[in-house]
Amino acid sequence: MNPPHHKRQIWTKVLTGLFFLLGLFTFMTGSRVYRKTFKVKPHDITRRRLHEKRLAELETYAYQRFMVESSKNCYNIEALHIRSAVESDDVIILVHGIRSNYYDLLPTAYRYLQDGYHVILYNQRQSGLTGGNNSTFGLYERFDLEEIATVARRIYRDGKVGVHGFSMGAATAIMQSASNEQTNLVDFYILDAPFHSMASAVELGVRRKEETKMPVWYVKFAGDAVLRLKQRVAYKDIMPLSVIQHTTRPVLLMHGEKDEVTSPDGSRQLFAAIHHNQRRLEIFPEEEHCTAHYRNEAAYFERIYRFMSDYV
Repeated sequence: MNPPHHKRQIWTKVLTGLFFLLGLFTFMTGSRVYRKTFKVKPHDITRRRLHEKRLAELETYAYQRFMVESSKNCYNIEALHIRSAVESDDVIILVHGIRSNYYDLLPTAYRYLQDGYHVILYNQRQSGLTGGNNSTFGLYERFDLEEIATVARRIYRDGKVGVHGFSMGAATAIMQSASNEQTNLVDFYILDAPFHSMASAVELGVRRKEETKMPVWYVKFAGDAVLRLKQRVAYKDIMPLSVIQHTTRPVLLMHGEKDEVTSPDGSRQLFAAIHHNQRRLEIFPEEEHCTAHYRNEAAYFERIYRFMSDYV
């Protein structure tokens, strides 16, 4: 017969092996979540013919491409400043989402330009010529927006400076709104399809793609663990819901009811968290993720300008 201590040694080895395998599996699962969120690469604009018409229209305006140093992130930010032909002192900063770049927002820029607003677009972290080797869903991107807003305020000292963000760009705008309480660079925010927490964004992505039969809570745990290991950042650090409650600036939230990328309930929670009355929530019943600004442009901008007229 094997002595009791020998059996204990066997069980210790078995349990150690199981914990090792569980840890390895968790790391592999979390690494996949990490790659598909924080390490996702934006599309290559040079291979997309759809931008040709947009760029041709750009030539009808006075514009300037320039680079801005991001002092906090230690890289340069690629930006584009387009002047409206209409006399104005007001400017809109457009902020794109993940897998995107500022060229995707040119049609929206042209609408603002026609209506008498100058526009500044820029490429977020790891997009275009902007530096950075990962996306942080607004956590570090907020510093870049602060730099762009500083440029906008320097140029349009006596006008209104607005930020219009889409998806992750909307989350970036919310995260920047915390520092804006001290810097007073931005006068109002337009937020199209933001997420209210990083954890909710990851959960919705896991459920939508149905890439795994594992419990969603476990996939989120694994992703959060790998993020902490690789970036010293946690999902709880990216919480627009806890930031927006401190803003004193007018806020317009817009969301498609059929959005399966970021939940419209997230915008409802963000709206409820704002502690002042200069706020508005617009839900588009038939729209999906960030589709209203080009599929329902007239109604989309009518609501934007009504919001501006009432609160800006």
